Amino acid sequence: MKRYMKLLSMIALGLSIGSCVDDAVLPYEVQKPESIAQYEYLNAYDVLKSYIDRSKYPNFKLGTGITASDFNKKGIAYELVTTNFDEMTAGNAMKYASCVSDEGTMNFNTVSDFVQTAKEAGITIYGHTLAWHAQQNNKYLNGLIADKVIPVDPSTANHYLSMHQDTKANPWDGQVYYTLPSGAVLSQDTEYTLAFRAKASTPFNFQLWLMTMSSVDTTINGGTQIGTEWSDYSFSFSVSATDANTIKFVVGELEGDFCVDNVKLTAASSDENLIKNGDFEEENLFNWEKYSWHAVTYVIATDTETSGNAGYCLKLTNEIAKPNNYSSQAWYKLETFLKSGVEYTFTCMAKATGAYDVAVFLQSTVGGEQGYFPSLAVGTSWNKCSISITPGKEDYFDKLTLNFGDFAGTILLDNVKLVESGSDENLISNSDFEAANIEGWSSWDGYESLSANGEGYSTGEQVEEMPAEEKKAKLTEAMENWIQGMMQACGGYVTTWDAVNEALSGGDNNGDGVYDLQSATRGTVSAEDAKNNFYWQDYLGDVDYVRIVVRLARKYFEEAGGNPSDLKLFINDYNLESDWDDNGKMKSMLKWIERWEEDGITKIDGIGTQMHVSCYMDPMTQKSKEDHVVKMFELMASSGKLIKISELDMGVVGADGIDVKTEDITFEQEQAMAKYYNFIVRKYFEIIPVAQQYGITHWSPTDSPAGSGWRADSPIGLWNLEYSRKPAYAGFADGLAGKNDVTEEE
Repeated sequence: MKRYMKLLSMIALGLSIGSCVDDAVLPYEVQKPESIAQYEYLNAYDVLKSYIDRSKYPNFKLGTGITASDFNKKGIAYELVTTNFDEMTAGNAMKYASCVSDEGTMNFNTVSDFVQTAKEAGITIYGHTLAWHAQQNNKYLNGLIADKVIPVDPSTANHYLSMHQDTKANPWDGQVYYTLPSGAVLSQDTEYTLAFRAKASTPFNFQLWLMTMSSVDTTINGGTQIGTEWSDYSFSFSVSATDANTIKFVVGELEGDFCVDNVKLTAASSDENLIKNGDFEEENLFNWEKYSWHAVTYVIATDTETSGNAGYCLKLTNEIAKPNNYSSQAWYKLETFLKSGVEYTFTCMAKATGAYDVAVFLQSTVGGEQGYFPSLAVGTSWNKCSISITPGKEDYFDKLTLNFGDFAGTILLDNVKLVESGSDENLISNSDFEAANIEGWSSWDGYESLSANGEGYSTGEQVEEMPAEEKKAKLTEAMENWIQGMMQACGGYVTTWDAVNEALSGGDNNGDGVYDLQSATRGTVSAEDAKNNFYWQDYLGDVDYVRIVVRLARKYFEEAGGNPSDLKLFINDYNLESDWDDNGKMKSMLKWIERWEEDGITKIDGIGTQMHVSCYMDPMTQKSKEDHVVKMFELMASSGKLIKISELDMGVVGADGIDVKTEDITFEQEQAMAKYYNFIVRKYFEIIPVAQQYGITHWSPTDSPAGSGWRADSPIGLWNLEYSRKPAYAGFADGLAGKNDVTEEE
């Protein structure tokens, strides 16, 4: 049978409402409608909190979730809470993003009004939440720990001698030489050393010659390969001529750029440099020359790493956006396989013609498995991107791949690095692309190319990442300001809090048998979550994160006038009742609490289990769900902590495995939900010792409307949207009363 007919608006039309409308929550009289008889039994129920045996469960609190602004209006929502519940949890008003601006200023006006209205009504508040990764002010927090930009004074930037030749020729067809000033010559039969640093855009064979005043050349070195990274070179030689006065850099085989710095010519047993301005910092080419007919050119250049000389970068071009990001990709082939279980950091400077999240994952040349990691959030101006990568398979992954198929435009990458934790070695060669090639990068359809010279990254500034300890200090201060402000706004009235919400992930990446904490840098959350959320634990540390919050909460609760013995701090999370991993998250929660409390100072008073559950019409599935609810309560009881069901609500999944919408639910399905509510509530009372029973909060009093941000169009309430009681109300009430049945129509 379909659910009873949809009721018209009782206020706007002034018509009668459903037969099971809750008179107790409405501040006006209602008439009994002509309704379907099967729901008549709900009229016999009293308000929910009347079913709690206070002599047996003296400390138990029955709570609900509510919008603070709605409660402050003292309308229907206010009447529902004050009539049926002992306690309430604000849906969003007490969360970080609701109170902290982009500049870090805090506004607790709604919170203060909420607390005052609750005081007057005699309703307690469960604080939700002091620390979480979602609904944070990411702009403000990321700004606190942004990379430091250090302007570079052009006069202090490093300079060097840069030679350029477009086309390779004979060795002797490209010569740049230095002549000793003022007619000086090298001493006959004396040993000299010429040393310098150098790199080339492409490797080439370099020769070094010595010339006399009479233009006679002598070979000092007949061939040395110059590489693409800055390296030190040194050549020793003796002089036989009496008039040798010129050192020749023979670069005819060069194709591209040859960069030279710190040129030093010294005689044996002497430190005097015979090359004037050998570091080129005076930006004067004293005594450097070339033959006019040679194609090679030379200038003093400024170091591309500390100046506005942008150089080259990797250019990824996708002309047409495709349905999927994997439809266009480019990858870098690593020389060796990455190590399993070892953390690597991938960083680069990046910008694009439009803001886009570049998907990053690992591939293999020996198989088809892939490893997925957080995306690179690329903007339209150069910004630093950084993610952590931990491969999950040994001797397998050797390709770093970027996906950008659903983006139309150009993406530029520069200063690309992949570094193993604890090492300085960059696994990506030519990472700044100043060798004027993109060797190692490939794609199926030619998306990758070398940019034009000058398109690479440079701002005339140095970007220095803030040290980890400094980030921790700044964010600890931000957390302190937040908790202090919230505790002052509550004035000691709110004595129980979610200290930390949803810290645990659903997987064990490091293989220690305990689920890892959620993290934007360690691959334990999706790319979308990593982009949208702020994971404090990535900066404060997995252990210190919780310890800091607990310490600050206790300090500022007392300073705000609270009695320290009244304060109860909970760790709250979801999927603790999960059957697919045999309560793996619940077991991990107990292990993490042990770690957090190992210092002998940190005390966690309770565990909150959210329990956003579903009732399954498939009997075997439902039995498994119920069995693991029992296991969860047993594990919780073993902790000795206070136990709270913090956000209980319920949807229904049909026998076909599809979620049932509110408008489609049948009376049979409603009865099944009522029985499951009854089961959960009864088992809480049966398994959790009285001394550990904090209470149960039903998260959403009414069904969720279509378009809602939470379980949209799902029958999750104990009341419907017209505040009519549902069979779920009866099941919940009977569970509070300890009755092992659900009353149906008479």
